[in-house]
Amino acid sequence: MIYSEESSDCLRHYSVAVIGAGPFGLALAARLRAANINFALFGRLMSFWQENVPIGTRLMSGPVICSLSDNKFDCGAYAHAEGIALPPAFSSEEFIAYTLWFQRQACPDPDPRTVVYATRDHRTYKLQLSDGTAITADNVAIAIGLKPFAFRPRQFANIPGHLVLHTSDLHDLSEFRSRKLAIIGSGQSAIDCAALLSEGDAEVEVLARARQVQWSGSQPAERLAAPSVTSKVKGAIRVFLSEPEMYRCLPVPVREAGLNRMLRPMADRRMIPRLGRVQFGLGRTVTEAFTGHNQVLLHLDDNSVRMVDRVVLGTGYRMDVDEISFLSAELRQEIQRHGGYPKLNSKMESSAPGLYFIGALAAWSFGPLMWLVKGAPWAARTVSRAILARHASSRPGGRSIFNAETCGQPSMFHGTKYSLTGKHGMRLQMKLCQSSAARAILAS
Repeated sequence: MIYSEESSDCLRHYSVAVIGAGPFGLALAARLRAANINFALFGRLMSFWQENVPIGTRLMSGPVICSLSDNKFDCGAYAHAEGIALPPAFSSEEFIAYTLWFQRQACPDPDPRTVVYATRDHRTYKLQLSDGTAITADNVAIAIGLKPFAFRPRQFANIPGHLVLHTSDLHDLSEFRSRKLAIIGSGQSAIDCAALLSEGDAEVEVLARARQVQWSGSQPAERLAAPSVTSKVKGAIRVFLSEPEMYRCLPVPVREAGLNRMLRPMADRRMIPRLGRVQFGLGRTVTEAFTGHNQVLLHLDDNSVRMVDRVVLGTGYRMDVDEISFLSAELRQEIQRHGGYPKLNSKMESSAPGLYFIGALAAWSFGPLMWLVKGAPWAARTVSRAILARHASSRPGGRSIFNAETCGQPSMFHGTKYSLTGKHGMRLQMKLCQSSAARAILAS
């Protein structure tokens, strides 16, 4: 159920309004419900995944890492309840099935209405919903999907949208059968689309400025070889960058280099066998694009041209608070930023009191983990703890109502080979990551 109470002006009032019913929103809603906090979860369930991810997409991470909870609602519990065996890697459809099961168990009644306008009057947030209803909330957590932040290079600005599509515009790829397509980019979304389209009998060429595709994961020979000093240092820094609390301690230049490094275009090595029919034009940049006869003519920087039926942009996403259309101009102005990312405190709260950001929008403050489903349980714990603490401080006597099982925050370093426990290990890692050598290694 959605826990609610009525305010004095007869608007329905909540302690927390969660905007976005994707993985991060669902994880937070489950935490709030378990803690008996008065909240509402707004948005169509898993809308980005169900409408803006191509059918057949495979996740790079295994099911265990895709759990929205570290308790009885994780992927293992889902497999046991449904009587199925977990695959080595989820397809998008399998991941959606798990999240919908999670929603039914942990937060059974989300509100499918979307938020179309949000502003703040003193300490209270006022939200207008898609059906015209208005509600108020003490706190708002923004957990929206990536769609508003899709990046489209300027070369394609004047090309009609039905001819140039971002990967987030795609879902059913059967319409491209027997078509000739150019895919721009060399990251996971671009390469995954190339594989899926070629398997669906489309003629596909990948065009990217990178001179080679960066594949994630080591090859078998590399796994058998003794790790070098450089690889050990890179591994330690990678763990540091993947722990949100530690990431916040890093100097700005290292954070910036680390985040850029972790988010650079990269594709899953396991996809290589599926790319036999895909052509690659690497080390190439599209300089101009024109339309004619319902096709797109691409001019490349080597003076060659391509005539294709459709262009697919696998050019990723760029976070920008200004692209969140439902935020009022006054509220946007109040949010301090680094680039387009909101600056967040240790509770994931922005400079607008009571306004929290989780998911990819939190990556500048908490690191690359916020771009991954794996980060959803951590973000849910952090925000729910903050809201519980605020709620407790407003009670007479300010007695804490933390629930250790619900909001406990075990170290993500537990069981890893690069454990940073102990003051000497912490000092060593801080010196390492503050050094110019660390920045050089990250840039290599």
